[in-house]
Amino acid sequence: MRGIEFLERKKMQNKYYIKYFSKSDGKKIKRPYDPNAEKQHEFIAGSGNLCKRYWDESKEGLRTANAPWTITVRK
Repeated sequence: MRGIEFLERKKMQNKYYIKYFSKSDGKKIKRPYDPNAEKQHEFIAGSGNLCKRYWDESKEGLRTANAPWTITVRK
């Protein structure tokens, strides 16, 4: 049980970010990112582009990132 508690505390200490070019904003953006698999998924759009749909904590809603994107971890 201690191992699971340690991993949960460690996960809470790390902050994840996703960075990509946003067509709607017309620039590269960096947003908080939750790596929880229940809140994100990848798919191939009708245009053939690889996309990632994720929960944007700052906007409190789903957003879609087109490849390429970068996910970083900050402690």
